[in-house]
Amino acid sequence: MTGYLGVMSATIRPDLELAHRRTWSSLASAGTWFSARERRALARVGVAAMWSGSAEPVDVGDDVSHEVAAVAARLASGSPHPTRDWYESVRERIGALAYVELVGLVAVASAAASFRRTLGLVEIEPPEANDDGPTRVDPPELADARWNWVPVAAPADKTAAVVQALTAVPATFDELWSLADAQYIPDAEMVDPKWTRGTLTRVDMELIATRVSFSRECHY
Repeated sequence: MTGYLGVMSATIRPDLELAHRRTWSSLASAGTWFSARERRALARVGVAAMWSGSAEPVDVGDDVSHEVAAVAARLASGSPHPTRDWYESVRERIGALAYVELVGLVAVASAAASFRRTLGLVEIEPPEANDDGPTRVDPPELADARWNWVPVAAPADKTAAVVQALTAVPATFDELWSLADAQYIPDAEMVDPKWTRGTLTRVDMELIATRVSFSRECHY
């Protein structure tokens, strides 16, 4: 991690550097439904699949089951594109809440890794994981949403579908927005069309976000 921060500190905003530090640490820490070792292995699977475009997961030994690794690889590669039927089959095998955590894990791992490669920084892996198991924290009151396949924290459909998508697993929701607040736009500022950090305008940011979403065939 020292080398990572040494490279980042000379180039990147301090708040973004801190957000990336939290992200890499979280990817090797126990989650709600996956252990620390499982999460680290799944992050490696997700990043590798994103670059290769293959839904066949890389070998990560015995740290995580091949079944779960294959789900992470398909999410990250987008090949074949996830469908509702596929999600429902995954839900039956690993559970809806584990799937929510896995989506969030793949998203932050892919975003952090893409950031580094785009800027020409040395690619790294999460730190070594400990033996901590999943916390199994009880979910909040859940509800079915109109525009989300997964259950969300009640009440449903009171916020944008993309915002409420991971609320069924609060730790995963917080993990994603901790990174997004620094790398994209703080959640509280989403309603302000003129918000800026003084670099890109909000219109610039949304143009880039829309182009990336389109190229990745984002449902939202």
